[in-house]
Formats: sequence, C-alpha cells, structure tokens
Amino acid sequence: MLEPEWLVIFAAVALLAGIIDTLAGGGGLITVPIFLLAGLSPASALATNKCQGFAGTLTAALKLIHSGHLDLKPLWHLGLIAFGASLFGAWTLQEAAGSFWLARTVPILLILAALYFLMVRLPEDQDDLIKPKFRTWGLLAIVAIGFYDGFFGPGTGSLFALLMITVLGLNLRSATIHAKLFNAMTNLAAFTLFVWSDLVEWSAVAVMIPAQICGALIGTRLILGRGIVFVRPLVVVMCTLTAIKLASDAWLA
Repeated sequence: MLEPEWLVIFAAVALLAGIIDTLAGGGGLITVPIFLLAGLSPASALATNKCQGFAGTLTAALKLIHSGHLDLKPLWHLGLIAFGASLFGAWTLQEAAGSFWLARTVPILLILAALYFLMVRLPEDQDDLIKPKFRTWGLLAIVAIGFYDGFFGPGTGSLFALLMITVLGLNLRSATIHAKLFNAMTNLAAFTLFVWSDLVEWSAVAVMIPAQICGALIGTRLILGRGIVFVRPLVVVMCTLTAIKLASDAWLA
C-alpha cells in the first residue's frame, strides 16, 4: 500500500506529464522513474504508467478532434494498426520481463529524432492534412512504434510526430497534433490489456487520471496557441533525455 504523500507526488507529476506528453511526448520519462522510486517493480511501473497515461493522450486527441484540428477520417485505419501493435507489445511485457534488443535500439532512434529536429528546417505554416500514403516502411514504423509504446513507452509521441513529418510532410505543429491520434490508440490498447492484470497500482492510477486530464487540456491550449513555440525544444530535450535514460539502463546495467 502506497503512503499518502506518494499519492500527492503522483498527482503533481501526472499533471506535468500530461502537459509534456501533449506538447512533445515523453511524459513517461517523468512518471516511470517516480513509480520505481516509490518501490514498484519495473513491470508494475510500466503497467501502472499506461493505465494512468492513456487518460491524458485520449483527452488531448478528443479535444483536438472536437476543435477540428485533428482530421480523424484519413488516419483512423492507421490508428487501428498502431492499436494492434501496442496490444502485442503490452502482452509481450506481461510475458517477458525485459527486451534486450529493444532497449538497445530505442536510444539510437531517439537520438536520431533529436538530431532531426535540431538540424532540419521545418515549415512554419499550418498544412492541410493530405491523404496519407504510407509506403511499406512507414507501416512497419507504425507497427514498431506501437509495439514499443505497449511494451515501454517514453518518447512515443515524439516518434509518431517525426513519422508524420517524414511520411506526410506535415509541419511540426500539424504533425504534433495528428500524432495524438496514434499515441491515444497505443495507450488505450495497453490500458485495455493491463486493466485485467495484477501489475497495476490502482491507488496511483486513481489520483493520476484526473491530473493527466487537466494536464492534457492545458497542453492542448498551448499547442493551439503560442505554446507551439515550445514544441521543438521540448521534442529535442525529451528525446535526448529519454535516450540517455534508456541507454544507461541498457548499456551500463
């Protein structure tokens, strides 16, 4: 049973994570270490993280759909692919405690993402979402990112945004907005599986879900307002920090 002070900390962290996840992705980089510090096992920390984090990404996606900024029609079938891949990733986490190759590959991908955002000049004007034309590698990337999110998670929003820029040619703001659909689907898939497991610390989830929703609403307002100027540095910082954290766990353990 968690101490009451930990629940207060969890709520505060969830609020911050909800804002960061909505703006740039990487909220799990904050919440997962806090769960581990509170004494949860790695598997329990990851499962609990998904069962509270889905509320923030789902809230952000629904808010953006309602406001007309997120076009669901051309992407819903791709979202279902991400959902299925995440479901498989979450199942793998339940069946196997750790993934050697995945832990060593993801830090490299995140460093590449950070370098991409630093070095490539991205369009500043809002683009209309074109009909998505994902080649085979693009579909495989959706599957890989979806699996990663179900299995581990931190930085997923940034990876989906990078994919939207690379494949669809969207600008940073539009890519960040439309990546919310994929992130919401992958988080919802993991939640669907973990909700039936005994890995979840439900007292933490109970206090973190409302905070995640509030954080997502704040983050959504920042994206639709002038807060988009923070997206590029947040993407770079969160990708880099996530890569350092994962690399240290994988290569120095």
